[in-house]
Amino acid sequence: MNQVSSKAKNTAGKDAPPTWDGDPVGAVTERVRSGFLGSMLGSMIGDALGMPVEGNSVQEIAERHGEVRDFLQARLGAGTYTDDTQMMMAVAESLVARRCLSGPDMARRFVERFESARGYGAGTREAIHRLSRGIPWDQAGKSVFGVGSFGNASAMRAAPVGLLYHENLGRLVEAARTSSQITHSHPLGLGGAAVQALSVALALRWGVRGPDTFDEAGFLSTLVDHLEPQESLFQERLETVDHVLERLAPPGEGADQDEVLEWAQEVGAVLGNDSRSFQSVPTSIYLFLAYRESLELALVRAVSLGGDTDTLAAMTGALSGAYRGVEAIPERWISGLESGARGREYLLGLADDLFLVWLEHFSGQPDPCAEDETGQTDGQSTGKSAPGGSG
Repeated sequence: MNQVSSKAKNTAGKDAPPTWDGDPVGAVTERVRSGFLGSMLGSMIGDALGMPVEGNSVQEIAERHGEVRDFLQARLGAGTYTDDTQMMMAVAESLVARRCLSGPDMARRFVERFESARGYGAGTREAIHRLSRGIPWDQAGKSVFGVGSFGNASAMRAAPVGLLYHENLGRLVEAARTSSQITHSHPLGLGGAAVQALSVALALRWGVRGPDTFDEAGFLSTLVDHLEPQESLFQERLETVDHVLERLAPPGEGADQDEVLEWAQEVGAVLGNDSRSFQSVPTSIYLFLAYRESLELALVRAVSLGGDTDTLAAMTGALSGAYRGVEAIPERWISGLESGARGREYLLGLADDLFLVWLEHFSGQPDPCAEDETGQTDGQSTGKSAPGGSG
């Protein structure tokens, strides 16, 4: 990982992502907090908005629902979330508890929080099952599908990593890859988590600076600069994102259904809408960039693409929420979300706790990860079984 860290340290010049110095007090700090809340809440909302039509085609969604602007009835009720949000909360819980990324602790929480009804994918289920049988956290994902999974489940849960480490991009990508290794150890699985977490960090940083400073080319080039050689497919896909942004005008607010349908079919054909990380992560980045000024429209259009709609919208929501802040989220979506013991109120409290951990790092408090950046030497057991089984 030394190559990645070196790249991050040398990122400079007019295309470098913005940062800030000084005492973390006042408007900047409050805007960072809004980005933390907006990113995690935006991810939860995208998840709940897209879940009822997951697996549907572009045409099926258009014919049955038109534009999906409100929560539809779903298997667990309208406004409920899936494994996307459940795993994202487990990531945040671990980061808050350990004040940094600990692979063993995070793996243990994946096992403890597992609920089959939330709709886990086959690869993630298999990895969690292996963890519950005592296989070490950094080994459980290696034999999934024979070579490790390159699905998007480690990317969909990566927003808290991007938020916590947004001021240190070298450490961020290392932490993101470590978090992915627990369940998705294929290089493209690791790369998907790193690209999504880094995108969240960049969206937050530019959001704090203000829309007038945003540099689309700098955003994409920073992502490419932090790729490992074995993740080069993401560079190709990000170049395709840039190409689509240049040549295909996204349908705006009030566009007719035929225009939206034609756009969605073309985006799906060129960028993809399935659960492979090298398709869905770049597509979510495209949606964020194409609809940077409207979080609501970004999520509505994400769902219109069909396919893996819950994860596409969740990852788009994490980016748009980090950039626009929690104030950009429509109240009807917030109030319509699943409540209860681990619902929206819990998630917002967790986002605030994560922000406070960042504030400790930012204000010069001792760094609990200084000796071991990823927590890999933590010896906690991952053998505890999930409630009700984990297979």
